[in-house]
Amino acid sequence: MTFVKVWDNRMNLTIKTSVKSYLYQSAKNTMIDYLRKNKNIQNAVELENSIAINFTDDQSENLDPYIIKQAVDNVLKGLKPKSKEIFSLNKFEGLTYEEIADYLKISKRSVEDNIAKILKHLKEELKNHPELFN
Repeated sequence: MTFVKVWDNRMNLTIKTSVKSYLYQSAKNTMIDYLRKNKNIQNAVELENSIAINFTDDQSENLDPYIIKQAVDNVLKGLKPKSKEIFSLNKFEGLTYEEIADYLKISKRSVEDNIAKILKHLKEELKNHPELFN
C-alpha cells in the first residue's frame, strides 16, 4: 500500500530525508491510518452492542444493527452541533478526551461531561424506542 501511494504521488513528492527514512515513515503512517480506521469501526460496533445489551432482555440477538444505527442517528440529530461533534470524534473517530479537548480548544473535563450527558440522553431516548422493545 505504501509503495502504491508513493508511486501514485511520485511527481509531487519532495523527499527531504533519505528514501529509506521516507519509506519507513510512510509505512508507519499507513499502519496508523489503518489502525485508526479499524478502531473507528470497532467503536461504532461497541456503541451499537452496548445499546443493544443495555436496552433489551433476551431479544438482543434478534435486533437488526441497521435499526439500532438509525435510532442512534435520530437521537444524535437532536443534539447541539458542538455536542454532536464531541460525541462523533470520540465514538466514531476514536479520539481520546484529551485529543478532542486539544482539537476543539476546550477542557478535558468539558469533553467528559458532554460525553456523559450524551450517553445518558441516548439511553433515555432509546429505552422507549418501539422497534427495540416489545
